[in-house]
Amino acid sequence: SRLVPRFQFDLPPYFINNARALSTLEGIARSLDPTFNVLTIMYPYALNRLLRNPSQSPVVERTLQQLIRSEVDGRVDRKKMKRLLRDSATISGLPKRRVVWDIMKEREGRKLVMDILKEEVSYAIKGSSRTSAGDRQNSPKGNKRKWYYLEL
Repeated sequence: SRLVPRFQFDLPPYFINNARALSTLEGIARSLDPTFNVLTIMYPYALNRLLRNPSQSPVVERTLQQLIRSEVDGRVDRKKMKRLLRDSATISGLPKRRVVWDIMKEREGRKLVMDILKEEVSYAIKGSSRTSAGDRQNSPKGNKRKWYYLEL
């Protein structure tokens, strides 16, 4: 109750009512089953909604891109993707492999993965064409780029 007046922002009444309803329903479910986790139930819906973006909302698209891309160069950020995968698995209580499977089940998820792969292959080809064969032979082994994103 102190948070809203302290930071002086308004929440729409429907938001507060929905939050109350969800917390009440979660409380009832937890009284029946103490292991109940509402996020496990909401996770597939939220993931599906984020990937499909049925309303073609630029906000949803921008959010997805901000979750996976670097602010510096706009390229896919492996650390962000790993963090997103880890956080999704932690919040939902599902294994990482299941999260990846859920993404790949959706047509839009497969399209996102293919777009990322195309971008990375294009970047790798452009990068390798700029590097001469002699430079590659003299480079230390520790500087090799990893071509994969996620270690499951």
